[in-house]
Amino acid sequence: MVRTRPMIVAHRGFSGHYPENTLRAFEEALKLPIDAIEVDVRRTKDGTLVVMHDEAVDRTTNGSGHVSEFTLSEIEKLDAGSWKGKEFLGTRIPTLNGTLEFIKQQTMLLVEIKEPGTEREVIDIINHHKALKWVNLVSFHSDALLSAKRTEPQISCALIGGEDIGSSDESFADFVSGTLSCGANSVMVHYTTLTPERVHYCHKHFLSVGTWTVDSRDLANRLIAVGADAIATNRPDVVLALLAA
Repeated sequence: MVRTRPMIVAHRGFSGHYPENTLRAFEEALKLPIDAIEVDVRRTKDGTLVVMHDEAVDRTTNGSGHVSEFTLSEIEKLDAGSWKGKEFLGTRIPTLNGTLEFIKQQTMLLVEIKEPGTEREVIDIINHHKALKWVNLVSFHSDALLSAKRTEPQISCALIGGEDIGSSDESFADFVSGTLSCGANSVMVHYTTLTPERVHYCHKHFLSVGTWTVDSRDLANRLIAVGADAIATNRPDVVLALLAA
């Protein structure tokens, strides 16, 4: 089947309205016709992989300190919801294992490796759930993706690029070269870096092109016109409404 619109990726779940990287945000995202959910993974003091974007828990919980300083038991006691609204009081930080159990193939899942060295554990969990067909790895760290591909050649990966890769066509080409070298089959780049020519350049090298983080109708319109294959958004409701219109 030929895709006629970009994939819509709920960034950290439906994080525009609900506490990011929580089961509540994933649950609400799944109520929409999204194509994927993106989550971030970090390791606790006692070696459990939990879903958390920041290195520290301060911004999104009532705790303070780095994720790596907490045991799983301590992490699970933190309130990860009330920062977003009092109605979310008591929302907890999920584990990666619990997240895969919750998603259960209802949509694609993009797992961002925040800390190189955790990719083998991530793959172990993916394989435990027999989830290779519906889980992709993404990361800013090409070495982590290269390690992941060596561990599990069938895993699909995307290298993430920030605004810096768009400073020139040469730097963008270097980024594409690095993507191919680490075995990734797609890129996920900041929206400011994309032009129709750069999307075509990626396609010419058999790479699909995702972009982040797009929350407004005007910006989404521009990225659709540019030819992005996937759009990561905190507001999947907004982008989906645009596509429906």
